Amino acid sequence: MICPCTIPPSCDEVIVKNHRRDDHSAQWVDYIVWSRVGQLDFGRARQGTRRECIASVRHVRQPFIIGIAGGSSSGKTTVTERLAALTGDEHLSLIELDSYYLDLGDAPIEERRAVNYDHPDAFDWALLNDHLAALANGASVPVPVYDYTQHNRSGQVRIVEPARIIVVDGILVLWDRALRERFDLKIFVDTAADIRLIRRLRRDVAERGRTPDFVIDQYLENVRPAHERFIEPSKRHADVIIPEGGLNRPALEVLLARVRELTLGDG
Repeated sequence: MICPCTIPPSCDEVIVKNHRRDDHSAQWVDYIVWSRVGQLDFGRARQGTRRECIASVRHVRQPFIIGIAGGSSSGKTTVTERLAALTGDEHLSLIELDSYYLDLGDAPIEERRAVNYDHPDAFDWALLNDHLAALANGASVPVPVYDYTQHNRSGQVRIVEPARIIVVDGILVLWDRALRERFDLKIFVDTAADIRLIRRLRRDVAERGRTPDFVIDQYLENVRPAHERFIEPSKRHADVIIPEGGLNRPALEVLLARVRELTLGDG
């Protein structure tokens, strides 16, 4: 058995496994998870059939999780891309909040168009939190692929692998308390409303099959009210606020230097 005081400083927790023959047909594994503060979990799992009794230790390294929030088209993606360029794609996994819009099933397209996609009720927070917990424990997750042209999930998934750094990017990632508490660093990208509207208009027409009238009506009816009610107030939870997003080079350099220190300095 292992004592918490023997856990290496570079390791967040260890898992001790004790394999034993429990019946005539199957092998079971007793396991105990320890952290520096004591026992976290224990249980039994069925394994193969070979008779043996061994003990093994597996180091579990917790990822550094960053939440990047801000209004629609504020420049969150630019910040994420700079982080990925700094760390390398092999060290960073991206989770986009848009992937967790609720599945609207067979609802008519007219109903799907009318949904307020900037309201917290539009998202599957439970699934997102479950996926982050799995990634933190070293498991891959099947992230839904959202189809903007159909206002619904596509039915496909994108497999996201665990990584040293996990970035969660989306307008409301600082709104949900349970999600916020998972973040090691909380960032809010703060960009003027007129700039965000112009960027959104260009993007949605060019990439998402929207008409200019649809984008403007949606902005006035849903986007602006939701920003003022939910997104802007969530800024108070941020550790770092970046005015003008990816255009603010000095702020980005300070942020990137801090992330490099926190996540890459320990090898």
